[in-house]
Amino acid sequence: MVTGAAPGRQSQQAMRVLFLTPEPPHPAYSGGTIKAASILDYLRRRHEVHVLCFRRRPLTDEQSRWSTVVGQVETVPLNRGRNPLNLLRSYIWGLPLSIERNRSGLMTELVLERLRSGEYDVVFVDGWLMAQYLPRDFAGLAVLHQHNAEHVMWRRQAEREANRLLRMLTRLEYRRVRRYEAAILPRFRTVFAVSEADRQALVELGARPERLRLLPNLPPPALLERPALSFGSAEAVILYFGTLSWQPNIEGVEHFLRFVFPLVRRRAPEARFVIAGRGAPARLQRLARRTAGVDVLGSVEDAEPLFRRARVFVEASRSGGGTRLKVLNALARGLPVVASPEGAGGLEVVPGQHLLVADDPPSMAEAVARLLHDEAMWRLLSENGRALIRRRYLAEAAYRPLDEVVSGVGARA
Repeated sequence: MVTGAAPGRQSQQAMRVLFLTPEPPHPAYSGGTIKAASILDYLRRRHEVHVLCFRRRPLTDEQSRWSTVVGQVETVPLNRGRNPLNLLRSYIWGLPLSIERNRSGLMTELVLERLRSGEYDVVFVDGWLMAQYLPRDFAGLAVLHQHNAEHVMWRRQAEREANRLLRMLTRLEYRRVRRYEAAILPRFRTVFAVSEADRQALVELGARPERLRLLPNLPPPALLERPALSFGSAEAVILYFGTLSWQPNIEGVEHFLRFVFPLVRRRAPEARFVIAGRGAPARLQRLARRTAGVDVLGSVEDAEPLFRRARVFVEASRSGGGTRLKVLNALARGLPVVASPEGAGGLEVVPGQHLLVADDPPSMAEAVARLLHDEAMWRLLSENGRALIRRRYLAEAAYRPLDEVVSGVGARA
């Protein structure tokens, strides 16, 4: 069977792909689901794809409609939280807590049943949580997409944890994650990392370099189709928009609130900090309420009004891994970014040309205040950021390694 090739592209054989992902990638509300949705859409335009995923709660009407459109989606119920019982089970089984929380006999049986049919050429595993479901005797092409070098995130978290007991527990979890991640990598013929830094971290973990490829995070291309933002029409608003249930994001926003934003207000008393995103914990909301000039919006369906209102986007995270999709989104929309070194990590950016990077509160406050007032610098970063996305972060170019691996035929323009 041959897929219809787009004009100017070489046809390629359609493969039958079993796509394993932790949750329905629709609606795409987080960096992980956005990336999964992007890969899934790309694969579906070229191959036959069957999706298996968990459902943590009943599917919404929107998700049910999405499943109908995709055509081949099966979900398995799973709801195992972070609690002492699951932590104890993880120690009994010798697994990282996240892996234990995503263990399911029903999913194991479903994957085995589908693969026994012999219908699939490729098993595409979206993230380390689903690697446990790849049968050891699968003879086809097994591909792993690592959203992050997981052990690096845990190591950074342990290094920054101030509480002695939590630091000890985090170090223990880091060692378990490192062992598990090292053990699963050899089971895949190809492993995709999202950045060169992550690729190198996986090599140092023991992965064979020839099996590692890059598959970067990408912003929605529709952001590039929107008209340029205007410095004059924007307000003195600093924007953060991201998933606030993820610990590195929580810590980054708290750090900015405590140590950076007060310094910004000394330089720009009119400045406001707008925090948008689902899942903000109570402690973050309390801190925001106690801080003058801060608005917490919660979940936002359409970020466009926020992009138009703001003059600066901030990413102050000090841990985590991979690359920050939220930063790519801001660059694609033309909203200048101030980021910590970790927040800009893994991206093909030049500080001072595509965004500003600051590694301590005074320098970050200075960079933010500059973009609130310096229209020339603002325009430079806005234009260069969008140009970078057009050049390096569109699927037709960035996902060519995916074509080469899955079909064995490089997609050539």
